[in-house]
Amino acid sequence: MSLGSQLRELRLKMNITLAELAERTGLTASLLSQVERDITTPSIATLRKIADALGTAIGYFFEDEDQPKPPGPKPAAQGRRSPVVHEGQRKILSPNNGVTFYLLNPDMSGPIEFIYDVFEPGASTGDELYTHPGVECGLILEGELEVQVGEDIYLLGKGDSITFSSEVPHRKRNPGKTKSISIWANTPPWF
Repeated sequence: MSLGSQLRELRLKMNITLAELAERTGLTASLLSQVERDITTPSIATLRKIADALGTAIGYFFEDEDQPKPPGPKPAAQGRRSPVVHEGQRKILSPNNGVTFYLLNPDMSGPIEFIYDVFEPGASTGDELYTHPGVECGLILEGELEVQVGEDIYLLGKGDSITFSSEVPHRKRNPGKTKSISIWANTPPWF
């Protein structure tokens, strides 16, 4: 199910009109309608506003219980979730075109969120800076990534890392001509 479909389904389940959601988020009903119809992809900052207004985590919009599972080891004993996430079993979080986040944790029930980020050339988390509670730390594995934290802009290359308070407005962008791959840890989890 697409992000827009999941948003619409949740909104309707909660008996909230587009106008009410627009008022709660500070976004226009027109923009929200375009997101629901998958005409536009929201930035992380926009998706955060929507998730907060609906009382859910951003990750809710990327859950796909019907996604086929690749062959591999059987899950842990019944009632227990395996702590292992095999490469083909990663949950995909794609907040913007050209940006794909892969969850490296089995779920977001623990104290930390571990994400594998892929930014296509020119892709970003959006024009708006966004915030969330906690601290994050990133390590660039391939390519380069521009990280804006407040007024400061850092250009990171392979092997570089950065740590900052997620409560400071920030955004990420790949200014390079090749794919940017990085690993991020967020505590507490916010997707």
